[in-house]
Amino acid sequence: MSDRTTLKIPSRPASHWPAGMRLRFRPDAQLAEGREVLRGRPVLVLSGLRLIGPTASGYSWRQQVLVLTTGQIGWARPDQLDLPIDEAPAEPF
Repeated sequence: MSDRTTLKIPSRPASHWPAGMRLRFRPDAQLAEGREVLRGRPVLVLSGLRLIGPTASGYSWRQQVLVLTTGQIGWARPDQLDLPIDEAPAEPF
């Protein structure tokens, strides 16, 4: 007999950010341990939604982003991102 495993794949989010949009990480974003410093940092969205996985926590829908202050490329969930604050001065990168 074959061992069948059921995979839990989350449904695609109803909305996501368009590639090329300049955003920021939400100040209250749930981030992995050690990544909390990214809260409020400006990012540039590099891709549309992609299903990432499997990882230890399963599958998730993410968008590739470039953190403008550090030059790091990574993945973010659409709910972790928000529009930039208009009053905030542009951070050099």
